[in-house]
Amino acid sequence: MANLLYVRAEPTTDLNKNTEWFTYPGVWTTYILILFFSWLIVLSLLGCSSGMAWTIVHLFHFFFRSLWTAEIVTYHFFHWKKGTPFTDDQGIYNGLTWWEQIENGKQLTRNRKFLTVVPVVLYLIASHTTNYQNPMLFFNTLAVFVLVVAKFPHMHKVRIFGINGDH
Repeated sequence: MANLLYVRAEPTTDLNKNTEWFTYPGVWTTYILILFFSWLIVLSLLGCSSGMAWTIVHLFHFFFRSLWTAEIVTYHFFHWKKGTPFTDDQGIYNGLTWWEQIENGKQLTRNRKFLTVVPVVLYLIASHTTNYQNPMLFFNTLAVFVLVVAKFPHMHKVRIFGINGDH
């Protein structure tokens, strides 16, 4: 009976150290909590409305720097930067972005679906709490469009207009 209350974690089949961490239990919860606490920080420091705070978090999630890592966040590290910081992979991931490396490129997995849903949910929250008013609606729509299109399965290893392609 006690075994039914716990989720059995499957050992990872991902040998890529760059993406293996995302298969660990609790990563999804941590990701959501970081977004929520980012909203609280923006709300308390800037003294803006709840909707404006969600819009700022959504745009920070897409464009700017994270409050904790001081790195450019989602788009840059998931869809732009190629390779791994580890040398023991002998360069086999040098031509792939982090998104293309997740679970060895397998499409429509639980982790990929989660990472696709997060920007959509942020978009819905930010748009609804700002009453769908411009210019926030425009910026939120632009950000979610770019993030979601980059995650489509048919965009795997695609470089639009050769941007970020290997020369």
